[in-house]
Amino acid sequence: MGLIILAIFSYRNTRTILNTNNLTEQDFIYEEIKSFIELELVALSIIEEPMEQQMHNYSETLIEDYFKNTQNIENLDLLQIRDELEMDNELFDLYVINRDGIVVNTTFKEDLYINFFSFGYAHKNYLLDIFANKKFDSPRFFFEHKTKRYKKYCYQPTNDGKYIIEIGLYSAQADKIYNYTITHLGEIPQKKPNLTSVDIFFYADKPYPLNLKREFIPAHIPLIDDLLHGKMITIGHAENGSGHINYTYFFLKDLNPKIFSGTIIRISNDPASQEHFIRKEKLKISLVLLFSLLLVFFLIYNRAKAIVFPIYDLIDKTKIIANGNYRERVNEDGHNEIATLSKNFNKMVNNIEERNNEIEEQSEFLYQVNRKLNEAYKLLDHQKNLLENKQDDLTASLNYAHRIQESLLPAPEEFTELFPESFVYILPRDIVSGDFYWYSKINNQIVVVASDCTGHGVPGAFMSMIGMTILHHLVNYEYITDPALILSRLDIEINDLLVYKNHHEQRFEGMDASVCTIDLDTNEMKFASAQRPIMLLRDGKAITFKGSIYPIGEYYDNIQKIFSNTTIPLLENDSVYMFSDGYTSQFNETGEKKFNFGRFRQLLTDINRRPLKEQPVIIQRTFEAWKGNSEQIDDILIVGFKYNKLKHKKTYSAKDLLED
Repeated sequence: MGLIILAIFSYRNTRTILNTNNLTEQDFIYEEIKSFIELELVALSIIEEPMEQQMHNYSETLIEDYFKNTQNIENLDLLQIRDELEMDNELFDLYVINRDGIVVNTTFKEDLYINFFSFGYAHKNYLLDIFANKKFDSPRFFFEHKTKRYKKYCYQPTNDGKYIIEIGLYSAQADKIYNYTITHLGEIPQKKPNLTSVDIFFYADKPYPLNLKREFIPAHIPLIDDLLHGKMITIGHAENGSGHINYTYFFLKDLNPKIFSGTIIRISNDPASQEHFIRKEKLKISLVLLFSLLLVFFLIYNRAKAIVFPIYDLIDKTKIIANGNYRERVNEDGHNEIATLSKNFNKMVNNIEERNNEIEEQSEFLYQVNRKLNEAYKLLDHQKNLLENKQDDLTASLNYAHRIQESLLPAPEEFTELFPESFVYILPRDIVSGDFYWYSKINNQIVVVASDCTGHGVPGAFMSMIGMTILHHLVNYEYITDPALILSRLDIEINDLLVYKNHHEQRFEGMDASVCTIDLDTNEMKFASAQRPIMLLRDGKAITFKGSIYPIGEYYDNIQKIFSNTTIPLLENDSVYMFSDGYTSQFNETGEKKFNFGRFRQLLTDINRRPLKEQPVIIQRTFEAWKGNSEQIDDILIVGFKYNKLKHKKTYSAKDLLED
């Protein structure tokens, strides 16, 4: 009777241990997959950040420059627009979505006329929110089933609210993450014999599989409601031709839900191998029990002690082991059936202990990784706050300096009164600029100056204020309008201001400048410059005038700087362009080429037929297309005006007023 009880107890205890091990293994798999998915999301978010800024820039350009008028938007050639914006046609796709959620124009022809509202309520409500909020938005990476690749999307409504412009962008790094994810999920069942598969589904209002070969079982759809409330559900399901499979479902909530609210994890477990092991153990125990009963029948007296004591020991050690102390072992002395059972039981306990140790080691490893990640996140957040505070202080100071510099610059509106067809295009590299323009009208002579000071930012801004102050005194108080004399006096004044203790030491602080004086009586323009050319556009042809090779302010030992005038007769509708070297020095996005003077000359020739008020827009658009995502390297100044033989009001300088 005792042997029967022992066999039943051993069988039940074996089954309990196996079930406990399955639950422990299941929890470990859940934590492993959860950590893996969280790391995957962190990796994808790192990739997304620069992509989102690039897509935002392209989206703004499309909305403001190409789709400002949406009357013919459904028939526009999006392939040509993509090429004009120099978007990589292997990575970027453009979509135009109407208010019914239908793709009415796209570069990805497989999606043409597809209805996004049919993807489900979550997708539909998200697009309707884009229309309602009238703002740019970009959710996390979405798996595109047609190409089997991760794809980053952004959405922004047109200004009239009739369409949404969608940009799709692939990423080679995201492809690697996806391939690694699929490979890793496929390797997990290989390490754990009871498992058949581990699957991931993105959930909006229905599950979307990450692996197209693994569909969500329709009969399990009703379980989703409980999963969303944090429950873990295990359910059996009969597979065609493959027996009975147990499915365990978990739900990971997305911390920043937009289209998808989270991720469903499905672990498929085949109980057949476990049941086979239990049946084998049951048969083994039954055989041992039968043989033992026969021995007891014949040798009950002589072998009573040899049987009862090992059974008691086995029962005691089984209880200890069942409570989690896997270091205990059953006594294996003897050569009877109980000893054999004890050895097999000890082998089973050894396997359980090894598996338990592996789980503890992996849990400790994951804990240490998580702790180090938290420390790194805290350090990065602290450094980010420090940099933001310093950036705010620096920006405030530069903004204040910008307001001071703006107050000294002449107003472009007053320049338009002198030349009705004119523009001033100034684009600082930083908030304040080292490039400046200046003008003044003395009797019937107009003096126009375009200058490029040494450096940019704050040092350049200081030099520009010095230059404007000296020019104001020379022209408006000393009544000097001769360009060569203005440059000579400007060079002397700056050298006197920036005097060095060692007069023979070479100095590089100063500026390049071009000066034009237009005589309204003679219809002539005198031009002189310090290292800066000007360009005259006449009858569609560009004529370049160069000046002196010497700059203003730089010290040259034993060299006398000479600035000379060039007299240019002006004809009706002649266009004059004065500029710094910032535009021509700009590198393209790859950093391999500069815009250079030849491209700049061709640009001015091409836009000269357009009204001057429209030319700055074309200049800006051309600059952004050339620069791409690269940094602006210098301040930019371009002054353009068209000469017309108009009557100008006579203005008086300070010197005129004093003489009167």
